[in-house]
Amino acid sequence: MQKLLIRITFNLLVCTVGEISTWPSASNVIPGQVTFTVDLRAIDDMGREAVVCELSNRLYQICDRRSVSCTIDRKHDANAVICDSELTSKLKSAAYLGLKRMTGSVQDEVPVLMSGAGHNAMALSHLTKVGMLFVRCRGGISHFPEEHVLDDDVWASGLAILAFIETQL
Repeated sequence: MQKLLIRITFNLLVCTVGEISTWPSASNVIPGQVTFTVDLRAIDDMGREAVVCELSNRLYQICDRRSVSCTIDRKHDANAVICDSELTSKLKSAAYLGLKRMTGSVQDEVPVLMSGAGHNAMALSHLTKVGMLFVRCRGGISHFPEEHVLDDDVWASGLAILAFIETQL
């Protein structure tokens, strides 16, 4: 099975094609069957559903034009989880403090990202407020063998967490 990571990011949407398999799988053969996964995450459920509907319609239209059969199975649905704005603001301030400790100067901007989190933050959101601090990865690739972070970025995130704890105690 071939694995390919394709990530498309729009303002409030993350779409990842995480797995692709072809049959037969040979370098000089046009496959008779292709199976792939698409993970769509959005800041709200209505936006995600609209994209799922549009993507499904376009896939069916393309396949119909080419006389190719197409089956779309929804294997997992999870509601969007919004990070708490107050917690996000505090994490952003802590990131500024951590970077100032590290570099000795004030940074121009610390970006705030839409996470589309589908892991621990999603599970914990039913119990408490959630927020996330991201460590940048080379090429934006994470949760994959090619993931790579710089030592300085890990150091900066550690200082940000320390600053967050110090300001919240």
